[in-house]
Amino acid sequence: MKEGAVIRFLLVALPAGLLVLGVGAVFYSQIQAQKEPADPNEKVRLEAAGLQQRPVGEEDLSRSLSILTTRLADRGFANPAGLEKTAFWLESTLGGGNIGYLVERHGFEVPGRELRNLVAELPGGERRDEIIVVGVSYDAAEGGGELASFLALARAFAGESQDRTLRFVAFVNGAPALAAEARGGYQYAMRCRSRGEKVVAMLSLETIGGSGRENRLDFSGDESTRYFVDSAKGAFTRGSSRPVSGGVVSAETLAMTERNAAGFALAGIPAVRVVETSSTMGPVHATDLKSLAEVTRGLEQIVRAWANP
Repeated sequence: MKEGAVIRFLLVALPAGLLVLGVGAVFYSQIQAQKEPADPNEKVRLEAAGLQQRPVGEEDLSRSLSILTTRLADRGFANPAGLEKTAFWLESTLGGGNIGYLVERHGFEVPGRELRNLVAELPGGERRDEIIVVGVSYDAAEGGGELASFLALARAFAGESQDRTLRFVAFVNGAPALAAEARGGYQYAMRCRSRGEKVVAMLSLETIGGSGRENRLDFSGDESTRYFVDSAKGAFTRGSSRPVSGGVVSAETLAMTERNAAGFALAGIPAVRVVETSSTMGPVHATDLKSLAEVTRGLEQIVRAWANP
């Protein structure tokens, strides 16, 4: 190759090569940024939270149920003082001094009131940009089984990163006083969408408890959740002998439930609702700790399966 041709080749190839290297470096840095923690103290926080990790057990469930059914029994949406007291208790229980999560307040406004959802995040590993949400309403002053199970699940995962990020979110639902778009589930789901977050699926703990092994767990969602409903039913049976049922329902049927799964579905995010039922009584509430522990262990298997595909 002549000297002039070599020089011309270098003049073209060198800038092109630098451009390719620069573009490659940008993409690489973006990929690494998704994998690396934004919080420099994340590793230390997870190690500290891991010290609080405990398997799902009747003692923790009993403690939570005792508080929820006595001192926080007035936590309904119509009682702002009781709702606020419950929010502080949840923050304290999930937070650094207890289970060990860094709890975020997601505030939103409705006419005449300021409300907040509570978000406890467990950062993921290789797929940390993909998010699984485990949700519950903390203004549902029913049996308390859902909230007790929710806290037991958060403790079972404390400090133990999964492939995907886990978010334990306690919502203010407010139904039927609030319109669908004003409820906490929809508000939070839309915030996730506006931020471009990749929420893969949401597990909505809606009625959990039970007084005996004859009760079954019903898993349902709209058409977008067909895979997650089937996988939830399969995973649940690995941790519990309780019968399972359910399947795909219409969007209209899901909306009529007025729960958090309906809010996520309205925002276009797959959500599977969990309802424990009795063949003779319909929905039931927690009265038997052994039964509640078994159900919660089954739910733990679902969360592990979804978080580690």
